[in-house]
Amino acid sequence: MKLIIDIGNSTIVVATITPTGEVDKTWRFKTLKDETVRFFRHELWAGFKKHSMLVTDIDDVVISSVVPEVNDDVAQAISDLTGVIPHFFCTADALKSLKVDVESPSQLGKDRIADAIGAIELYGAPALVFDFGTATTVGIIDEHKTFIGGMIIPGVKTSLNALSNRASQLPAIDLDKPRHIVGKNTLECMQSGILYGTAAMIDGIIERLLPLINSNNVKLIATGGMARYIIPYCQHDIIIEEFLQFKGILVATRQQKYNLHIV
Repeated sequence: MKLIIDIGNSTIVVATITPTGEVDKTWRFKTLKDETVRFFRHELWAGFKKHSMLVTDIDDVVISSVVPEVNDDVAQAISDLTGVIPHFFCTADALKSLKVDVESPSQLGKDRIADAIGAIELYGAPALVFDFGTATTVGIIDEHKTFIGGMIIPGVKTSLNALSNRASQLPAIDLDKPRHIVGKNTLECMQSGILYGTAAMIDGIIERLLPLINSNNVKLIATGGMARYIIPYCQHDIIIEEFLQFKGILVATRQQKYNLHIV
C-alpha cells in the first residue's frame, strides 16, 4: 500500500492509496515546527491504529512538504514505523508534458505543482485551480498544459484570525452559514463578510483571468479544507475536488510515465 503525506503550513494530512490508485483512508494532525520525531511518530501511529492498519502493509511513502523545518522528523518517524525510507515529491517527479513558466521554478510550492498535475489529469487544460488552505492560492494552466503562474492570497482562516486578533471587539467565530448576506449582528456580519466576501473575490478573479487565457473551455477547480465553505457562494460553476493534490502526486510519482519540463 502507498502512503502519501502532505505537510502543509497548518496541518499534515496522511492518505492511504489503494493498489488501484484510489485515495482510501485519511487523517490529519497539526504541523508543529517545534515538535520532535516522537510527536510525529505518535500521530502517525494513532492514525494507523484508528483505521486498523498494519504498518507492514506500507511499502511506498511519498511526502510533499512546504514546511522544510519538519521534513527530517516526519521522514524519520515514517522510517521508524514502517521501515520505508520516504521519497520527497519534487519538480522532477511532475507530469510528462507539464511545463512551468515562472521566474523562479524552484520556489514554486510543491502543493501548487501537484494541484496542477491533478487538474490536468482529471479535467484537462486550460484550468484555474483554487486551493483553500492557510493561504488561498490560484494556479493558472494554459491550453498547452503550461503552469504560467497565479496568486497567493491570505487564507480564509488566516484572515479571520487576523481580524479577531487585531480588532478587540470582534470575536473568533465558526464558519456557519449566515442567515442572510446582510448581517444583523456582529457574528452574522463576520460570517457573511468572510463567506460572501471571499466568494465574490474568487468570482472577480475568475472574471479577470478568463480573458487572459483566451479559451471558452476553462475548467474551474477548487480544493483544500475551506473550499466547501466558499464555493457554494460563488456564482461560477466550480468543481470541488477534495483529493486533488494527492491525485496529482500519485500521477507524478509513477516515474515510468512522467517527467517535468521547466521552461
